[in-house]
Amino acid sequence: MTWSWAGGATGDWTDPANWVLTDSTGNVVDTSTISGSAIPQSQQNADVSIGASGSTASSVTVVANAPIYNQFRSLSVWENGTLKITAQGSKGTHGYVFAVAGFENDGNIIVDTPSLVEFGGVTANRGDGTITIMNNHGNVVFDDGSLNNGGTLNLINASLGSAGKPMWVNGGTVNLQQNSSVFLNSGAGTTINVDPATVNTIYVQDNGFLHTGTGSTNDQTSTINGVSENTRFGVAGLTTAPISATYTANTDGSYTLKIAMADGSDLTYTNLHMAAGYTPPASLNIVQDSATSGWDIEDTSSTPATGGYTDNTLHQQMVTTATTATDAGGDTSQYSSSAEDFHQHDMSWHWTGAKSSDWNDSANWTLLDSTGHVVDTSNTDVWTSNPIPQSEQNADVNIGGMNSTDDPQIVVDNVVDYNQIRSLSVWQSGVLKITAQAGLGYVGNVFATAGFENNGTIIIDTPSNVELGGVTMNRESGVITILNNQGNVTLDGGALNNAGTLNLINASLGTVDKPVWVQGGTVNMAKNSTLFAQPGISYDTLTTINVDPTTVNTVYIDNPGDKTQTGNVALNGVSENTRFGIADLTSKPVSATYTLNADKTSYTLTIGLANGNTVTYGTITPTDGYVPSSTQIVEDSANNGWLIESDSSEACFLAGSMIRTVSGDVRVEEIRLGDTLVTFDWKNGCDVTRTVVWVAKAHTTVRSGVPADEAGYPVRVLKDAIAEGVPYKDMLITAEHCLFFEDKFVPVRMLVNGRSVFYDTSITSYDYYHVETQDHSVIIADGMLTESYLDTGNRASFRQEGKVAALRAAGKRTWEQDAAAPLCVSRSFVEPLFRALEGRTSTVAGSKTPLAPATLHRDADLHLMMGNGAVIRPVRYDGQTYSFMLPAGTETVRILSRASRPSDVVGPFVDDRRSLGVAVRAIQFISNTQRTEVTTYRDDATLNGWYPAQGQISVWTNGNAVLPLSEQTDGKMGMLMITADLAEGYFAEPEQAAPALARSA
Repeated sequence: MTWSWAGGATGDWTDPANWVLTDSTGNVVDTSTISGSAIPQSQQNADVSIGASGSTASSVTVVANAPIYNQFRSLSVWENGTLKITAQGSKGTHGYVFAVAGFENDGNIIVDTPSLVEFGGVTANRGDGTITIMNNHGNVVFDDGSLNNGGTLNLINASLGSAGKPMWVNGGTVNLQQNSSVFLNSGAGTTINVDPATVNTIYVQDNGFLHTGTGSTNDQTSTINGVSENTRFGVAGLTTAPISATYTANTDGSYTLKIAMADGSDLTYTNLHMAAGYTPPASLNIVQDSATSGWDIEDTSSTPATGGYTDNTLHQQMVTTATTATDAGGDTSQYSSSAEDFHQHDMSWHWTGAKSSDWNDSANWTLLDSTGHVVDTSNTDVWTSNPIPQSEQNADVNIGGMNSTDDPQIVVDNVVDYNQIRSLSVWQSGVLKITAQAGLGYVGNVFATAGFENNGTIIIDTPSNVELGGVTMNRESGVITILNNQGNVTLDGGALNNAGTLNLINASLGTVDKPVWVQGGTVNMAKNSTLFAQPGISYDTLTTINVDPTTVNTVYIDNPGDKTQTGNVALNGVSENTRFGIADLTSKPVSATYTLNADKTSYTLTIGLANGNTVTYGTITPTDGYVPSSTQIVEDSANNGWLIESDSSEACFLAGSMIRTVSGDVRVEEIRLGDTLVTFDWKNGCDVTRTVVWVAKAHTTVRSGVPADEAGYPVRVLKDAIAEGVPYKDMLITAEHCLFFEDKFVPVRMLVNGRSVFYDTSITSYDYYHVETQDHSVIIADGMLTESYLDTGNRASFRQEGKVAALRAAGKRTWEQDAAAPLCVSRSFVEPLFRALEGRTSTVAGSKTPLAPATLHRDADLHLMMGNGAVIRPVRYDGQTYSFMLPAGTETVRILSRASRPSDVVGPFVDDRRSLGVAVRAIQFISNTQRTEVTTYRDDATLNGWYPAQGQISVWTNGNAVLPLSEQTDGKMGMLMITADLAEGYFAEPEQAAPALARSA
């Protein structure tokens, strides 16, 4: 079928009165039954024809000003036709605002929108055709990464392609003006005209062809006109720097530009024509371009020509081109800008799986018409040789049966196809796995649907682009799993209606500029996954986010209005690996504080902004054994935002620390990459030198209301606290930083005595620094032997100081394999050091007066709390076992008690900072008919409030432990008996405990 323009000389694409649909015989099709507007996207299996063949026909201009993500089959713009695309997506629009699977152009196509536009994989810009892209940077997509160009391509304040996704522009002419860029694979045979009066850049992507050895020349044969000091040549994707860029004059008056590479190969532009009045210098400047992982070749030495090329003919021609394109179609306010979408279908594909699990085998599919009759797809005059869903796009695709007990129907799509199907229905027994991967040069979607309904399983295991459409229904039984994909799964409307489960595994959903709404259901995140969410995440329905506590995962909220609430969301499994991000804030975060909620289990994370506003994550439940502590706020410039992270284990220097170098002691903030440090080789008893390979800085704000070592206060080691002249000045380091004693490293927190070594609570916000040598080393700071940085997994938390990239070993390191000396936290080793430092405090100037010992209790105050908040006290305690009378119908209780940390009660030289309640040895429930052993606290590692048993008979609580009882009580009343050992002591108010003083063991 064909949609033909029937409107006036200028008209609106979205007005049905402007279109006529005809069938293959030329007869007009009745469109009155079409749901919604009868425009090309409503019947996508059709060609769209604008204008007429022949230059004598009257001109028509069609303006597409409304965003529509539905793709149609093909587009033909004839000699007298102009299509102008001005549709713009809102922040919630993630997909294309205009999409076609292919086109041929003999007229004019103008793209004047910053939003995504798809032109498909069949591209033919004929000799008379002109394509103009304006005010769009990298968002016009040719699916195969190629434009067959016999005509003209204009870029006006626009970029075509991007670093890593360059274009093949085969033939024709490319014109660049007003800060435009083109990223090319080769540009073979193309004429490129650059406006000499404005900055424009021609990039070549290095896909390995530049590094072919000494003497190898890679000639770029394009003719390039209008070159001036404003013209830049770029090479994207390089891993090594070019070493020179030189011009030489050719005999015909043109120039050759030779860019020499470090390996002896070179990239050469052989046919450059300079703008009148410009004489190029012999050599050009080479500037690193981090945005493209490459280099720019620029003329920074020439003086601009008099008048700035305003009289240049090429410049004047380009000004006229820009004006004509801008004026085409007139004021866009006269056209509809209301987004539309289409999901009506007249046929349906059904999976039969007759031959295999391969989506792309037509033997596995049956096509039914609207009456349920089988459609014959064997006629190759009508159908492709392999009729699969993408060959009849205006159809629903059905996989699986509606009964979950049916045999699973597993379908695997491993072939790239940019053709968009109308809708997808995966039923309860259905499994669709998308594994198709884009090859080199392909930039479009590898799988595309305008919408889906999932009651079964959808698995996306590809790094490539996948479009899931604008109607997104993940039902209660539905599971969507996205693996190994970083922000390339598109929800066109920016929302997932989720009553089921979404799994992100080494994946990102959304991007910082295209966050998503996840409305309801459960989101599970593991293996360095990221969710970029709209503020609120969900509207009315609670969205539960479970994060794997053992891997780094990030929940990012886009918050351009500094909104106070992140919305109806609960986060579980939060640990020191969990990151919270905020993008688009108008004010800088200055504090991030966790507060325990009334349920004594979850926390609220409150992020204070410099303008006085706050942003909160209201329900954060930590993983067992993790107590949220101090946070650090790290600027995330790549995402225009900030990351809130735990920094309870950072080992760093504060500003002013003096690091010994071969040139003397230097402030840590002045240490630079390449500096040489004096380090101590303890095995051979001599000094050696090491080169600095990484210097980094971060900022933290102390959290109040928690023990000092978790709050983030720095430790001050007074002058002479270790020995006479050691350190030679007060030393300020973080609690986890290690000092070197007797061939071992000891965290300074284990030596805090509250007098000569103490937490400096007067410092509540500070910068801190890491200094890394090629190998972990014993370095000298303030005259004290200490450690250089060892990357045990927190490198991403820091900003590198300076502009030079560091060369360093990649990957996470461990103390066991990579440390310069053993880390020792054994009490038997550390306590004598602690006592020795404590014993010399009287000789250390400025030592603090010790605080009075806090009162300890031997009573754990063990009691139970019912689900309704009712407290049950023990009816008996015999020194070992507590007995509680439970009412009938009790299903779950919480075991509550005092809790304390051994590092507080005994001393910091005990490396146990768990908040310990009681150690439960046995639990029994006794009713009037039977005695039942309760073992769920040992068997279920996911229960809140319990520490891992670690092979012990007793299991410690954290003072607030969940105990399920429904199976044991079976609705009956009875006696619950808990046999438990107590901790060594409890503070009356453990949250106020000050771990600065040690107590006698």
